Amino acid sequence: MKAVRTAIVAVMIVLCVALAGAAKREVVEGILARVNDRIVSITDFRNRLQQELEQRQTPLPPSELDGFARGLFKSMIEEMVLLERADEKKLTVDPKDVDRVIQSLRENNKLTNDQAFKQALASSGLTEAALRERYRQTLLLQRVVQSEIKPTEITSQELRDEYDADKASYKTPDKVQLQQLFFATAEDGHDREAVLRRVRGLVERVRSGADLAAEATLAGVQLQDLGEIPVADLRDTVRKAVAPLSEGAITDPVPTAGGYQVIRLVKRIPAGYVPFEQVQDQLRRNLSQKRYQEQTDGLVNRLKKEYLVEVHQDLFDQVLKELERG
Repeated sequence: MKAVRTAIVAVMIVLCVALAGAAKREVVEGILARVNDRIVSITDFRNRLQQELEQRQTPLPPSELDGFARGLFKSMIEEMVLLERADEKKLTVDPKDVDRVIQSLRENNKLTNDQAFKQALASSGLTEAALRERYRQTLLLQRVVQSEIKPTEITSQELRDEYDADKASYKTPDKVQLQQLFFATAEDGHDREAVLRRVRGLVERVRSGADLAAEATLAGVQLQDLGEIPVADLRDTVRKAVAPLSEGAITDPVPTAGGYQVIRLVKRIPAGYVPFEQVQDQLRRNLSQKRYQEQTDGLVNRLKKEYLVEVHQDLFDQVLKELERG
């Protein structure tokens, strides 16, 4: 089998050279990268790129295709390196593990119906067999990495240092916590003056000491909690009406589409930072992933020195230009 694979590689190298040397001729097939006897052909790369693009939730802007494609090509080479190591260590994946991953995928995406599942696969350019192989390979890649690297302990001080280093990203803006009463007017607006007089009366009574919630009940409107809102996100009319208020005070009637608002300032929340305690679990996950990726990169770089790794960058660049031209 190894001799056959080596022969295939040799044939494709010849084809690659011949095609690359043809003036203004589109490259149809050739080897883009090789790790020992594993190869990534032009067809392999094009198919993988198409699948990755089809699975994106939003279309990739043309200006980002180059970076996306180069990142994918790099990942495919790294995958070959790790799969070669998996073969050396005779690592395998139990089909039942693949079953569980796919079942979880279906449940999370509400694809319990077989027909819906098949339609989702088709829209992503995948068959069920191809999906199973992709997850089998993903699990195998995880297994080989986990067999080579050691978990690292993350201390509280490291988490605090990570928080301080990126503290600007945890900055919170000035906010206000608001409540509102909304008084609707007729569609044709014929009762706007009458509604406005009623709202003004409520505002005067509350400012004289009446309970806002009780007044709302008597007026037949609901006291709504608007939550905490960044001051910069408020409508101009609301921001100006709220600006002079002390905590607990209410605005004059604020005209709005379909009626009037009366807004109560519950409290002001000055600009600050999300507390460390609220983000330390996410920081731990992020730092763990960062350490894992660093160790994975180190493993791949070490294995590249042990294996025969060839990358035909000029040919890849040519293929990428053809893809960009469409």
